[in-house]
Amino acid sequence: MSKEKKSYPQISFPFQYCFVSSVFSIVLFWAIFFLLSFFSDGLFACTNILVSKGASVDGSVSITYTADSAGFFPQLGIFPAKDYEPDAVIIVPANDHHPEIKIQQAPHTYHVVGSTWEPGSSHGDHFPRQGCINEFQLAIAETTFGGHEDLVNPKAALNYPMLITLALQRAKTAREAIKVIVDLVNEYGYNDEGESISIADKNEAWVFEIVGVGPREISKNNNAVWVAKRVPDGEISAHANQARIGEIPEKQDPNNCIYSQNIKSFAIEQKLFDPNSGKTFRFDEVYGNIDAKSKRVCESRVWSIFNRAAPSLKLSPDYHRGVENAAPYSWSIKPDKKLSTADIMALMRDNFEGTDFDMTKGIDAGAYGTPRRWRPLYWKVEGDKNEYSWERPISTQQTGFSIVTQSRSNLPDPVGGVLWYGVDDSYLTCYFPLYCSITKLPESYCVGSINKFDWESAWWVTNLVSNYANLKYSVITPDIIAVQKELETKFFELQIPVEKTAAEIFQTNPNLAKNYLTDYSVTQAESVAARWKKLATDIFTKHNDGYVRTKEGKYPNELAAYPEEWLKLVLKNKPNTFKLTDTKTKINRTFFEKPAKELLEITFKKQEQNNNQSDQNTKKLKDKFVTDTINNLKLKHIGIFFAEDNLIESFENKTYDSTKTKNTIKKYITTITKQNNTPNYINTIIEKFNKNELNEIELELSKRLLEVL
Repeated sequence: MSKEKKSYPQISFPFQYCFVSSVFSIVLFWAIFFLLSFFSDGLFACTNILVSKGASVDGSVSITYTADSAGFFPQLGIFPAKDYEPDAVIIVPANDHHPEIKIQQAPHTYHVVGSTWEPGSSHGDHFPRQGCINEFQLAIAETTFGGHEDLVNPKAALNYPMLITLALQRAKTAREAIKVIVDLVNEYGYNDEGESISIADKNEAWVFEIVGVGPREISKNNNAVWVAKRVPDGEISAHANQARIGEIPEKQDPNNCIYSQNIKSFAIEQKLFDPNSGKTFRFDEVYGNIDAKSKRVCESRVWSIFNRAAPSLKLSPDYHRGVENAAPYSWSIKPDKKLSTADIMALMRDNFEGTDFDMTKGIDAGAYGTPRRWRPLYWKVEGDKNEYSWERPISTQQTGFSIVTQSRSNLPDPVGGVLWYGVDDSYLTCYFPLYCSITKLPESYCVGSINKFDWESAWWVTNLVSNYANLKYSVITPDIIAVQKELETKFFELQIPVEKTAAEIFQTNPNLAKNYLTDYSVTQAESVAARWKKLATDIFTKHNDGYVRTKEGKYPNELAAYPEEWLKLVLKNKPNTFKLTDTKTKINRTFFEKPAKELLEITFKKQEQNNNQSDQNTKKLKDKFVTDTINNLKLKHIGIFFAEDNLIESFENKTYDSTKTKNTIKKYITTITKQNNTPNYINTIIEKFNKNELNEIELELSKRLLEVL
């Protein structure tokens, strides 16, 4: 579920939506879809991680999936197990490209939990749907890589959602699922684009990659090109809308890598590969149509997953940055430590934090470090011949739902298979457990429409909270993460006792065990939906009008302030726009008091040096002399000790005109020496002036004192 699609062909298909009261069939519509524009909005969407049994903490085999596309509105669905008559068929109705096609139905189909989406969405007008996990813990997910547009065959019957769902209904293991898909394609043709499909059972994980063979009549065993490769035990792999299987062995290896007989011959026929070039045949390079754009927005996600799971590898970003001759990333890696389910969820929550591509940093993240970049993904600016691309992380606003699966061989199937499900942005969602054999679904995740907001729809409420957080991401997101961790921690703590109880019940009453896990799954899912409603109202109340309200109801501005890093960027871009210019002159009203006191203390000392006074008495007299003189001077001239800011700046900047002041003082001294009863501090000034002992501040003060006299 990765690209915008046209309408789906109509297919009769067993399906149960939101509740199970009886087993029935309804009309299911599928679309033949074409690539609208390989690099248009909403493409390069889904991300898968595959974790082998030996790479997990508890022996789980896990896969992940983000179902990403603009306007995608998912709803949970159950495809119930059913028995069919020998002549039962699935009808693909005739269209402009092919007549009616009848696909032989299996005698018995298995129970599947999956997703549906509504008419009118970006994924088609006829109730498309897709399975995720079946009753035997078989889980399947996908990412679309597109490949070469001319390899789509509209004359064929089967697209990838149908292949995935039919495989889940007909297979118990990953290898069986691969055989089901191959047999169906060989019989009825493949009408879709290049697809990478993750397949996991209780013991191993595989990636199955397939492309079409172009417009042609259905020809048995020549309707697609495909390859399947196993993830080595103890390692993890990943794919993100880019073909990932590279070199293939010369001879098929049933335990590790198998492929269609035409994998090389068709490439040669289509001039996609030259056998005389000396180059090694690689499926991803031949059929994946890899270029700078796909590396940037697809391989960057694989790099990030590997980089965070095994930082010791110090993987270079060169390949996804398009550096010439940079080597593609390995098919799989060994993580630095075994991964828990919580670790895998953390890998699904990524905005390149802590790397050179961190989407929460820089001017493009806005004032509050929002990692979301609105579409279009690729853009140009007028007058610049270059084309640019936003980073495309695993977490995105366009996620409809995401999953993390667990398949475990040490538990009964109804207990061991878990679909951890969350809606909207994987970074801000809350994953809750849905066991693989549940017979009912949480209503909150089965209602609503993309065309109208609905408080009863868990998808809409989660989407609303995420969108609100994007307004002030760094400020609001911590409130969401706190609730997310609270709930997910509770689910992990409950998992062991719940599964122990379920396994014990299963020994004597398998149906009761399924009912127990159904009730538990539905209850936990609805608790998330209810908690997110409360979270929404809590956030709206707390983060109001740009303020952050305290528990006491106050609105402290400091919590809502713009980050300093962003303010610096603003000033760099607009250095003078926001600068305050104060036209009012600032005055320091006591600036000259300190040097005046020092001058008066020198004068007092000269006066009293011949008197025999006690030290304590001398201090009292000195303080009185200084204080009285200062006050008298203020009475004669109230502003004598004032200093305007420009005068103070002249002292600091060494621009004060001391020559002019000295000339003025000389004139005053000539006049004053002719007077009688001159205050002693004037004599001190004259003495220091004649000895050139006055600094600039003292010169200005002396001029003022002489002026008053």
